[in-house]
Amino acid sequence: MEKGNVLKTPINIDELLNGGTEFQIDTEFNEHEGDEYFLDDEYGSPDEDEEKYKQLQSPWERTFAELRQEMEFVSEHIYKRIMKAGVGEKIPDKTRVVIEYNAFFEQEQKPFDSTTLRDKPERFVVGNNNVLMGIEEAVRTMRVSEEAQFLIGYQLLYGEIGCPPRVKPKADVLFVIRLISATPVSDGEALSKLNETERRSYEMVKDKVVEIRQYARDCFKRNLIPNAIVKYLEAVNTLQMCHLKNEAEQAEQQQTLIALYTSLAVCYNRRDQPKDACRMVNELRQLCNVNKNAKILYQEGKALMSLGEYDRSRKCLLRAQQLEPRDDIVQQALKELNECSAKHQREEKQIWARAFGMVANKKEEMSKEETTLVENMKQSMKLFLEDDGSNTLPLPDGLSDKEVSILDELASELNLKLNVYVANNKKHYKLQK
Repeated sequence: MEKGNVLKTPINIDELLNGGTEFQIDTEFNEHEGDEYFLDDEYGSPDEDEEKYKQLQSPWERTFAELRQEMEFVSEHIYKRIMKAGVGEKIPDKTRVVIEYNAFFEQEQKPFDSTTLRDKPERFVVGNNNVLMGIEEAVRTMRVSEEAQFLIGYQLLYGEIGCPPRVKPKADVLFVIRLISATPVSDGEALSKLNETERRSYEMVKDKVVEIRQYARDCFKRNLIPNAIVKYLEAVNTLQMCHLKNEAEQAEQQQTLIALYTSLAVCYNRRDQPKDACRMVNELRQLCNVNKNAKILYQEGKALMSLGEYDRSRKCLLRAQQLEPRDDIVQQALKELNECSAKHQREEKQIWARAFGMVANKKEEMSKEETTLVENMKQSMKLFLEDDGSNTLPLPDGLSDKEVSILDELASELNLKLNVYVANNKKHYKLQK
C-alpha cells in the first residue's frame, strides 16, 4: 500500500461535484508470503473455503442502531465487537500491517468490498494515511490474530457524498476485520547513515544490522526480492569490516552472518539464481557445519535441483530429512526431485537414442577409422553437453567429408552448431552450444 492504489480510469471532477462519479481501483500486486529462512510454502486449513463462505455473509441482519447497542464504544464514530482475541500490544504508528476484511452496508447480506473476493490481503503502514481513516483507526485498536467487527460511521469513511452509485451518501459500514500480522517499519538506510568510524565499531553496527534485516525481511514478504538481496549484502559487507573486541563479539557476528547468508540463499533460490544460492552455501561452509543445519541443506538441495545436479541435490535433501524427519516441505522437495530426475533420464535417453541411432544405421557404410572417430566423439559430445562451463568443443583436424557430414547430423540432433573456420589454408571445425 505504500505505493498507493492506481485508478483504472481518471475521476471526472465535474461529475464528482454534481452528484458523484464511479471509478475503479487497480489492486493488482504480486505478493508471495514465505518464511525468510527455510520453508517457502503456506498451507490453508481444510475448513478454509467454508470459513471464507461464512465471512462473505453479513454477521448482522437487523439495523445498525440495534447493532451499536451490542458493541463496545471506541469513539464517536466507531463501535467494536471482538470475535476472537489477539495477542500482543495494540498497533502503534509506523507499523506495517496485513489485514483481511469484508465490508457490508446496513441490512445487506453480501459485501460491497472484500479482500476475500479479491484474494489479496490489504497491506498498509499505520499512520501513513494510505487507507480510509475509519479502517486505520479500527486497526489501531487491534492485536495480532484478532478478529473483530467494527461499525464505522460515514464521517471516517466516504463522507456525506459517498461514491455513487456504489456507495450511497452518509453510508455507515460494518467491517469484519482480521489482523494477520504487524511488523515495525524499519529504516532501510540505517547502515548508510553511519560514518566511517562508526562502521568499524561492532557495537554501533549490530543494532543497525537488526533494522536492515527487518527491512530486508519485509521486502522479501512483499516479493521485492532484489531489494532484500541488496540490503542483506550490505549487512554482510558491513559486519565483515567491523573490528571485534573479543570472542563474544566474534561469536555473535558469526551467528548473524550465518542468518544473513542463509537468507540470501533463500532469496537467490526465489529469484531462480541457483548458482548464487550455492555460492551463499559455500560461504556458510566457512562459518558452520552445514551438514547439521537442515535449513541450509534444504536451500542447497533446491539450488542443485534447479542446476540439474540431481545426485548432489538428493544427498542434501536426504540429510535435511534426517535432521527434520517430520517436515513436509522437505518431503515435497524430495518428491519433486524424483520427478525431475526421472523426466531428465527419459529425455536424455530419447535424445541420445535419436542421435546415435542414425550412426548405427550408417555403420555398414563407414570405415573402421570413421567408426572409431564417431564413437570417440559420442563420449566427447556427451561430456561437452554436461559441462556448463564450456561453450565450444574443437574437433580433430583432417576430417573427411563423410565424417563432417555425420558429425553435422549429430550436432543437429543435439541442438549444437557445427562451425568451420580457415587458418593456414586448412579447415578447422568446432561445435558450439
